Amino acid sequence: MSVKRLMILAFMIIWSIPLQAQFGKNKVQYDTFDWKYIQSNHFDIYYHDDNYKIAEFAAREAEQAYTSIRNLLNWPLQKRYSMILYNSHKAFQQTNTYAGDITEGVGGFTELFKNRIVLPFEGSYRDFRHVIHHEMVHAVMNDMYFGGSIQSIISGAVTLDIPLWLAEGTAEYESLRWDTQTDMFMRDFAFSGQLPPMWALNGYYAYKGGQSIIRFIHDTYGMEKLTDFYGSLKATHSVPRSIKRIFYMSEEDFTSEWHKYIQKNYWPDIDFAEDILNISVRLTDHNELGNYQNIAPALSPDGSRIAFLSDRNGYADIFTMRTEDGGNVKKIVSGQRKASLEELKWLSPGISWSPDSKKIVFAAKSGPSDALVVVDVESKKQTFYPIEELNGIYSTDWHPRENIIVFAGNNGWKSDIYTYHLDTQTLTNLTRDNASTKNPKWTADGKSILYIAEKRRSLPLHSFRHPYQNDVWRITYPEGVKEAVTQTDWDEDYVISAPDGKTVIYTSDENGIFNVWIKTEDGEPHAVTNILGGIFHLDISRDGGTLVLTAFQNGGWDIYRINNPLSLPSRDLDITEFRKHHYTIESTEPVAYKFDSDKQVSDGKAMPATVSDIEKPERQGEYSKFVFIPRHRQDAFTEGDSVALDSTRILTETGDYKIHEYKTRFSLDLVDSQVGYSTFYGIQGQTVFLFSDMMGDHQIGIGTELYIDLKNSDYSISYAYLKNRLNFAATYYNDSNHYYTYYLTEYGYAIRFTRYRNYGLIAGVSYPFDRYRRLQYTQTLSTISREVMDMYESYENFDHSFRSTVSTLAYVKDNVLWSYTAPMDGTRWRTQFDFSPNISTESPAFKTLSLDFRKYWKFNFDYHIGFRVTGGYSWGRNPQTFLIGGVDNWLNYRYNANAPIFGSSSENFSDDMTLYYFSRFVTPVRGTPYFAKYGDKFTVVNAEFRFPFLEYAKFRFPLPVNLWQIRGVLFMDAGTAWYDDLTLIKDPDLWPFNNTFQDLIASTGTGIRIYLGYFLLRIDMAWEYDGNGFSKPRYLFSLGGDF
Repeated sequence: MSVKRLMILAFMIIWSIPLQAQFGKNKVQYDTFDWKYIQSNHFDIYYHDDNYKIAEFAAREAEQAYTSIRNLLNWPLQKRYSMILYNSHKAFQQTNTYAGDITEGVGGFTELFKNRIVLPFEGSYRDFRHVIHHEMVHAVMNDMYFGGSIQSIISGAVTLDIPLWLAEGTAEYESLRWDTQTDMFMRDFAFSGQLPPMWALNGYYAYKGGQSIIRFIHDTYGMEKLTDFYGSLKATHSVPRSIKRIFYMSEEDFTSEWHKYIQKNYWPDIDFAEDILNISVRLTDHNELGNYQNIAPALSPDGSRIAFLSDRNGYADIFTMRTEDGGNVKKIVSGQRKASLEELKWLSPGISWSPDSKKIVFAAKSGPSDALVVVDVESKKQTFYPIEELNGIYSTDWHPRENIIVFAGNNGWKSDIYTYHLDTQTLTNLTRDNASTKNPKWTADGKSILYIAEKRRSLPLHSFRHPYQNDVWRITYPEGVKEAVTQTDWDEDYVISAPDGKTVIYTSDENGIFNVWIKTEDGEPHAVTNILGGIFHLDISRDGGTLVLTAFQNGGWDIYRINNPLSLPSRDLDITEFRKHHYTIESTEPVAYKFDSDKQVSDGKAMPATVSDIEKPERQGEYSKFVFIPRHRQDAFTEGDSVALDSTRILTETGDYKIHEYKTRFSLDLVDSQVGYSTFYGIQGQTVFLFSDMMGDHQIGIGTELYIDLKNSDYSISYAYLKNRLNFAATYYNDSNHYYTYYLTEYGYAIRFTRYRNYGLIAGVSYPFDRYRRLQYTQTLSTISREVMDMYESYENFDHSFRSTVSTLAYVKDNVLWSYTAPMDGTRWRTQFDFSPNISTESPAFKTLSLDFRKYWKFNFDYHIGFRVTGGYSWGRNPQTFLIGGVDNWLNYRYNANAPIFGSSSENFSDDMTLYYFSRFVTPVRGTPYFAKYGDKFTVVNAEFRFPFLEYAKFRFPLPVNLWQIRGVLFMDAGTAWYDDLTLIKDPDLWPFNNTFQDLIASTGTGIRIYLGYFLLRIDMAWEYDGNGFSKPRYLFSLGGDF
């Protein structure tokens, strides 16, 4: 490689900042957490704010889950691992154990540095138990396959990426086995007739489809074969080879057998259920809209309009439409674009109208707390009522006559039913019992509230994986007298009252599908629907003549209207194949832990059954996000030393867990080393160390590349303190580069080995105003030197050094919505001011103002337009130089040999070292070389049309590779940089014919984007346009996402 190419590579490394690093959403530490921890036999459970109750529950559930997972994988833990619990999802979003943005749909994760399980508690012990067990699967598999650390991936011990369907499917099957919702998804999948090969499963279907595959193995071949399959992965390093080894068939044949299994299980269900369109009118169509969710319909009291939640624009937005036909759709609320409406509670929605049909109310995450949001439907004026006393609020409903809102609230250790008086701003807890509750609804007379209460199943129905069950309850208002409305062996999920205030309409999965049921005050409950998918989110008109609901069908949720629901005939429901086997309990399941907080407030006897063709045991009166799996060095099948703690070390004399205060202790997250040999310096080494405490609030990084002594080495030491809202980070660094450089001596040009060194301190703070906006300040103190490395002659005339200080202030806003490879909607922009004072005659002195603005438009989830304009102006004694052209991370790059960073010999840097260390690299202008234009002022404009190219592709030769979501782009780039006078074209009088650009460069072209493991490969074909014509096509290969 030539000297010049080495210099260009060094320049790219120093100045090529990834595009996304300039932007990104913020993690805002609104709260300060007081951490403690308890220890179970195998796990350390961290909790905050004295919430011992959820820590105790998590410890016992984790041990119970571990027993089952150990049996499945035939693998005992080799280390103790930690579980970190947050009292709410908004607290969970503040965690520093994971650097990325945590959205509403993330219910927990297992990270790979310390194999920590990090979870929120959101009020439901049923959901909490599920996510504990799910993430425990990831933690044990991490321990089994690569020692519970990302270290084995970095070091190269990991040779296989386990597909998402296997990682998440195992976690879902082990934690749930099967449930009504999974059955609904897979039944719909089978009915669609478009079953993909298992390796092409992605998104949510990777979870549920993967769960189905594991169930297929379990049901067809037995648990022993399933365990053998997991074990074989350690030997074969390949899913297809393990399938061949254990099941004696190819991956394709295995997929075919799985498809047959699905059809066998679901075609009987499809035969007896009816299409929901036979009894209703569809008001939304997710297939036509190109979205997935149209949910939570709320009828206005005058019956004319429906408010609902929809992701048709890619965000959680609230719309209204006509009740009659779904027409005249208007957007009332735009969610997820500003801090006051950061989240609109997708997973527990609830929209309700004021009695006069002029306003709606809903719950939202609004900055540091959740809030009730009241919106005037006509003016769209928003009024916020923060509920700071609670950790989360969900599922609102407006009193039929007064300004009182009822909702479910998470108090940190369970959920209760609360009311909030808008006029007096008074918050009242109504239920105050040990049952977790959800989905409250006022009765039509406003004298009672219906809601769903969670309780433990009675034995022998009690299953290890399904210990909880939901019933309908009623509480009088304001007296607070509670009574059970249903006491079934099934799940009731949503409930409303008929206009008489006594008849109850609810959803139940009694036959294995969530259907609508009606129960009069004195009569028996009866089903009035018999659909294929599932029904959710009910609301009824004041006269009882219209019922609106959400139903799942054809891969998405839509809103339907049923006329005269109270007159619908009773339906005899056939039992799904899943429900027929609902009570099969494995003899190897551990005994479920009976947790005190789950005892119900009253006892009750079972209601008479309406589905009679299965035998039901008598009810009792008491109610009690990726694992990459390689072969690893661990081949032991015995528990590691000091993993399990004796009960005397973890329990008090009363049987409670001993509580320990949290102390900041650093542990190693990662160490990576590489060794090489240089003819100039001999043996060299590159090593990276990463340390952090358990909470990730303190982070230390050490990077070294030692060449005999410190002056000739590259190294850095970094520290970040992230616990508070104001984040701080500092880095001391030394960057040393060596080149052969030409010097003009009295004897002519001489080439000598030269060291270019840049060392100093960078310190900065970042203050997030909210999730989308922040202010950053950075101070850089550096010393830059050039020194000829010649032990025989002195080159003092060529040696040079100077000090500099640069202050940078930046304001950033980013609310974009991401697609698979790049942003697809929203806005992101950054304005930045850099100031380097005149501290000496040799130090650079400049001021620079720059702006980078990007806007994205989404036609639908597949087709998007991206637009970017960026520009800057530098002035002072030594203004910065902007070098435009090329594309970032360009593998087969070209460069302009006449760029000012090169000296007159065209083989070394300019004598002015500020050009090398303080110039800015501006991309992309594809089709042009690096440094094509330069100056102290610049403007670059980019436009892209992004579209799907291939959904997935499978190759056999030369290597077996599966690729999916290959995206395409059409682009246009243009830019200019200049010093004093700007001349875009040589002779404007001749434009646009027979003329060429002067300071302007432009290009157009097309390309594709392909994920190859961890890297996104960009392949572009670009034509440079010079004002008089296009160049021949130029092919560019680069890494990273688009702007």
